[in-house]
Amino acid sequence: MMSAADDKNGVSALFTALLEDSAEDLYENAPCGYLSTLMDGTIAKVNGTLLDWLGLERVELVGRLRFSDLLSVGGRMYYETHIAPTLAMHGEAGVSHWSSRPPTGHGCRYW
Repeated sequence: MMSAADDKNGVSALFTALLEDSAEDLYENAPCGYLSTLMDGTIAKVNGTLLDWLGLERVELVGRLRFSDLLSVGGRMYYETHIAPTLAMHGEAGVSHWSSRPPTGHGCRYW
């Protein structure tokens, strides 16, 4: 016979597992693109939404390209003169807009 404490622990474990699964699913299928980089700008993690927008596969980005490689010429100049120095000094920077340069040659804008 299962005690109330066993039942509560089982429900708690199930709830925790569901939260962990849904957090990864939310990241991967978010309505916005997510990208994490190493300190040198090398892409370390990218979600499925951004991959779809860029028309690229994860293996083409992670560990191979830097964030600035995804930017248009103007976007790269802005990143290198404004965002990268702010990241180096403060460890964070707020970016509200950037333009990509996907392999198709057609630029995309993101807010």
